[in-house]
Amino acid sequence: MKTLLLSFAFVLGSFLGMAQTGNNQANAPAFFAQCMVNVGNQTELTTLENQLRTIPYVQVVRVDIPTHRLFLITKDISSFSETEFISWMGTYASAYSCLQIGLQGVDPINPYPFTNCPEN
Repeated sequence: MKTLLLSFAFVLGSFLGMAQTGNNQANAPAFFAQCMVNVGNQTELTTLENQLRTIPYVQVVRVDIPTHRLFLITKDISSFSETEFISWMGTYASAYSCLQIGLQGVDPINPYPFTNCPEN
């Protein structure tokens, strides 16, 4: 009986601990950013994608080679602006256009091809 009670207490404690971890992660918003990357070759686009993957606040990053479109989703940050995006772009900081930043799951993601971008 003692073993059963200890097992039950352990399972309950584990469950509550995991639930708390999930709540903390759920409280951090996820942002998205998308843009056109204005570089000429596939190697540079792949380099940029790999560079962005090393940033600890990036959950997902995709660079579509044929269309030169970049899309990323953040994690574990409370705000995200163009200033942070530019710093993450590194040597490619001036090689983007048509940037859209929004709150993932709240703000609509503009479909490609971008038609409401004043830079196109």
